[in-house]
Amino acid sequence: MNQFKNILYVLHPHGDENPQSLARVISLTNNNQAELTLLRIIPKPSLSAYTKQLGINDEDIAQKIQNHEEAKLRELLAFFTPHCTAKAELKMGKSYIDIIHTVQMENIDLVIKETESNSWLDRLFGSNDMHLLRKCPCPIWLMQPNENPNYRHIMAAVDFNSDITEEENSDLNQEIVNIASALALSDFASLHVVNAYDTPEAGFIGLWAEQPEKLERQLLEDEYLQKRSKMATLFDNLKNKLGKQSYDYLSPQSHLVQGAAAQELPQLAKKLQVDIVVMGTVARTGIPGLIIGNTAEAILTQLNCSVLAIKPKGFISPVK
Repeated sequence: MNQFKNILYVLHPHGDENPQSLARVISLTNNNQAELTLLRIIPKPSLSAYTKQLGINDEDIAQKIQNHEEAKLRELLAFFTPHCTAKAELKMGKSYIDIIHTVQMENIDLVIKETESNSWLDRLFGSNDMHLLRKCPCPIWLMQPNENPNYRHIMAAVDFNSDITEEENSDLNQEIVNIASALALSDFASLHVVNAYDTPEAGFIGLWAEQPEKLERQLLEDEYLQKRSKMATLFDNLKNKLGKQSYDYLSPQSHLVQGAAAQELPQLAKKLQVDIVVMGTVARTGIPGLIIGNTAEAILTQLNCSVLAIKPKGFISPVK
């Protein structure tokens, strides 16, 4: 996997780094011959009326917290430096905004972060995670806290009906498959390339047909053949990129699933026991605010595995 050159690893605000996540970040940095930035973001302190009565001010508290966190960060950096090229930064502020500002200022091309799921919510991704999925201008890799040292099953979810242009869509799908295949090869994992197709307009058109059921079957068959052709093109391009030997070793599996993507893809991910889903998230490029598709968001809220989310070229983050 030689895709990324500047990797940003967002550390846990309380210093509870997972050893499996640390090992994967080091391995990924070395495999890409990349530079690694460790970023810890801590919230600004909020003083109570009682502490103010004792003569403690905001600046003193903030400085003491910063000194303490910088010492911890130096210790962690000392762990990384024998293994890869790394630097560390400490910021005090709002998590997802500071992450995106760092991406923009330092030309980061991959953000890695553990998910911040809350035990009382039946979903993996917290508020900051969803903000990053919507607004981060580069790929964002959200890892489960109990990350596996090696992935066994990887899903690349491709979309042939997105709101972006056909060229942007083709490029995005190819990047999804390329990144997923590189990860699968590095982890000796199986790769499943998945697309869900449907013909929601069939019932409406059938109102004017003499044989609506026959028409619906024909529309579904046409849709399937069209998606199969596009999937074959993806696989041909992947084979050309990897070479026959690596492609045959990887032996990617194609899944064309009839039904709504928001329902079918999470179910298939669970059935295949997928460790990570590589997918696109953007509905449209060039327009800040139109930043994530409804289908992508519905899928993300149902997944219980790691996610590597990719945006098409030309995406403009609304965070300035």
